[in-house]
Amino acid sequence: MPTQAERQNYNWRPNDNSSTTNLRYDLEMDKWMTAYKNNERKHKPSSISADLNVIGLVFSLVFSLITLLVVMVIDFIKWLKS
Repeated sequence: MPTQAERQNYNWRPNDNSSTTNLRYDLEMDKWMTAYKNNERKHKPSSISADLNVIGLVFSLVFSLITLLVVMVIDFIKWLKS
């Protein structure tokens, strides 16, 4: 609940049709619309193809690293035997 001083210091928005008031309202509307669109873009649901591409990339990276590790272990064992 606002205090008495806060209620007295509240500046009501002008309700005239002047160009400065309209410009101020337009700038404020642009600011809020930009914020809304940016927020909407951040929370946009991803598509299934993008998700499958990421899963495929992760699997291929893991498989490549495992293959490299196995080859290195086999070469190390061969080096120890010789």
